[in-house]
Amino acid sequence: MDTAAATVFWGTYGIGNIGTFVYLMFFDGYIYNAWNWIIAIPINMFLASIWPIYWGVLHWIFA
Repeated sequence: MDTAAATVFWGTYGIGNIGTFVYLMFFDGYIYNAWNWIIAIPINMFLASIWPIYWGVLHWIFA
C-alpha cells in the first residue's frame, strides 16, 4: 500500500472511530448515572474501535 492510500485509510478509520465514540456516548439514548460511566466508556471505546463491524452488523441487530 502506498503512502497516500495508507494516509486516506487511517484518516478515514480515525474519523469513523471518533464519530462512533461520540455517537455512542451522547446520541445513543443511553442514560448515565454516577457508576455506569466506568462500564460504558470502555465498552463504547471498544465498539468505536471496531466501528465498521458496529455499523455494518451490531447497530442493526441491537438497535
